[in-house]
Amino acid sequence: MTTRQKVRLALFAGLALLFAFAIADTLGLREGATSVRGADGYTSIPHGSHTHYVPNDWDGSRSVSDFPTSPPPEGMTVGPDGSFVPLAGR
Repeated sequence: MTTRQKVRLALFAGLALLFAFAIADTLGLREGATSVRGADGYTSIPHGSHTHYVPNDWDGSRSVSDFPTSPPPEGMTVGPDGSFVPLAGR
């Protein structure tokens, strides 16, 4: 195997790994500190020049504009209707 073939193989393997992580995040298969799911029950969604905060289980059936543009206070999370609700278990 020539050096050029090894470089191509390494580049292909790296891109495949990056693609696999992107798909796993998109499908919600990776839940943790680096995932799209927040540990406090909500996640942020960039929307133009501002950010909306939606619950982790938001399925897109309600418009992102129905959700707040400021993060919830300490001990609270975003409810399914966009209101701030107490964080369960705290």
